[in-house]
Amino acid sequence: MRKMAFVLVAGLAMGLVACGGSGDAPGGGTADPSCVDLTSGDTFTITITDFAFGPSCLTVKASQGISIVNEDAADHTFTITGTQIDVTVPAGQTVNAEAVSGVVEPGTHDFFCRLHPSMTGTITVE
Repeated sequence: MRKMAFVLVAGLAMGLVACGGSGDAPGGGTADPSCVDLTSGDTFTITITDFAFGPSCLTVKASQGISIVNEDAADHTFTITGTQIDVTVPAGQTVNAEAVSGVVEPGTHDFFCRLHPSMTGTITVE
């Protein structure tokens, strides 16, 4: 596992909800009650498997750290549209980061992989 300075991922764990789609919510996404609630605990995990994020729709808190696990044999990124969040996750590796407030505004935001743009999801900051 690899521990990254949270400079690149600052705010990922700021209280985000990921739900697929774009719409009226702040940040361009649409709040979705079927999103996975990951607000308990000190960290939350997003796993990349078979060129897909899991979960692709989630809710998190500002105070949580994040773990991004890449189970694929290809590199991926976790990029939140309209923010400075753009983290490369090498094939077969895990990137861990600590929570930092003030980087992602509260609301719903779309995320994707820059290397594979069909990989998408939505995350809402609470």
